[in-house]
Amino acid sequence: MGILVINPNPVFDRTISLTELVPGAVMRTLDVELTAGGKGINVARVLRALDQPVRLIIPVGVDDRARYEALLAAEGAQAQLIGVSGPVRMANIYLENLTNRVTVINDAGYPMSASDWDLVHSEISASVISGDLVLIMGSFPPGLDPKVLSSLIAAVHASGGHVLLDVNPEWLAMSLAEGPDVITPNLDEAEAALADASATVMDSQLHDITETDKIRDRAMHAAMELCARGAVHAFVTAGAAGVAMAHRDEVSWMNSFPIDPISAVGAGDSFVAGLAHMWNQAGNDVDWRAATAFAIATSASSCEQVRAGGVETDRVNEIFNTLSAVHCS
Repeated sequence: MGILVINPNPVFDRTISLTELVPGAVMRTLDVELTAGGKGINVARVLRALDQPVRLIIPVGVDDRARYEALLAAEGAQAQLIGVSGPVRMANIYLENLTNRVTVINDAGYPMSASDWDLVHSEISASVISGDLVLIMGSFPPGLDPKVLSSLIAAVHASGGHVLLDVNPEWLAMSLAEGPDVITPNLDEAEAALADASATVMDSQLHDITETDKIRDRAMHAAMELCARGAVHAFVTAGAAGVAMAHRDEVSWMNSFPIDPISAVGAGDSFVAGLAHMWNQAGNDVDWRAATAFAIATSASSCEQVRAGGVETDRVNEIFNTLSAVHCS
């Protein structure tokens, strides 16, 4: 088995540090960092830190290909880039020193033509090896019909691969009938997918942690319903509260690990990376509860770093050992 990560809509992450974000005011930045971004890139970043080999496939707008490729190379990422029309989108990430609050504004991206997607689909299909875990991460470029995702899932399954899906709510809802092996939405995304609604604001990290019981019940209900609609395994993350896990007619809950977060950007991606790492290590005999504990550990470690997908392996193992003693003994 191997891990193949697909990032259909890559982004430049522009991380801006400032004292305080004041709407309507003129402000000066304290620091600005530009990195290659996207959910799949964040996942690959965590997997590299875990010494897990990973293959990346990224369609990249030819207008910005050289710059994007250079940023990937600078951090040691190896990826198969597929040239498509247009530029690479931008995400502005605002880190406020006064409160540690983080605000993220993502561009939708440049529209992709059907012919460009056909090229991407062909490259992905040709790259899947039987037994691979294929992680399809993040949004898709505007202009594409969500049916292209269902077609891609079917192609991966036909090649003997397994699909882990972490995409926006509309695309998740449309793809459930294709039976993705694992899905990992956050609570807002899960509820939006079940309601056939869009979710332009993702605020799971802002849910009132004092209402953990209500959050748990909502997440467990959503996970069960997502499985009823076609997902084999559903993991619904609820920020600092915890994670609901469902398979067929069984559902359970695991609390998160308490930390003092620096940034929750990429926390869900780090969860996916930890889950995929354990799945890949175990093959068909995966202990999903232990895998969830490890995924929570990678997510928690990521939240203690500024860069999305940044983890400390010693810290991951420390948290995992603590969670295992509580939840997996």
